[in-house]
Amino acid sequence: MKLRLLSNWQSVLRYAWSIWLMLACAVLILCSVALMFLDARMLGIPAPAFALLAGLLAVLAIPARIIIQEKVEAFLVEEDGAMRIGLPRSWFGRSSTGLAAVIALAVTFIEPWEGTRLKAYLDIAGIPTICTGHTEGVELGDTATPEDCREMFMAEVVAFEARIRPCLPEVLPVQTRAAFVSAAYNIGAGGFCSSSMSRRALAGDLAAACDALLMWNKARVDGQLRPVRGLTRRREAERDLCLQGLAA
Repeated sequence: MKLRLLSNWQSVLRYAWSIWLMLACAVLILCSVALMFLDARMLGIPAPAFALLAGLLAVLAIPARIIIQEKVEAFLVEEDGAMRIGLPRSWFGRSSTGLAAVIALAVTFIEPWEGTRLKAYLDIAGIPTICTGHTEGVELGDTATPEDCREMFMAEVVAFEARIRPCLPEVLPVQTRAAFVSAAYNIGAGGFCSSSMSRRALAGDLAAACDALLMWNKARVDGQLRPVRGLTRRREAERDLCLQGLAA
């Protein structure tokens, strides 16, 4: 079985509850055993050896958490028996159909706008970027394979959808939600959740929320916010997709 690190393993180490819980478990085990040093005979083995073994087992759970287990994740989400987008079903939970459609549409929509480059470069705002718009932890000189880029891209689209979900109404048309995911992927989840797009959508004015996409057509170039033709075209396309959902 081939073992590969998750493309977003750094984020998993930083943010996954399981990692912090396992580390806390290791610390507690080591501390509890240390308190038994006064009567090590109760353990049956030397107390230091027991403490080392317990701590080692808990810490070994960390690399196990960030290694892809192909026999567990080697299946695809299918939409209407035909759409295959290469995402593990476990990413979506039990009610996967609608969410899988959103992710599939967002992936298809975002990819042509972002483009994919296998060597790190500076984007229009001077931010080191690689693959399909990935910026976290990127340094100039970094390289990636097409497979790494595809896996990273799909994982990030799923992550952005989850991050902005609390900032939108629970029920939205697939196209409308996919348009907002595309915008969030470009401007950041924090920017989206503090935007008029989110506020208008939560207030129930979805058409105005779609229109608000057009406001986000600027980038900081040479220290100044300026309209960018490519962003203007992308925002217009996102707005059209957003309104398509409302008209369906």
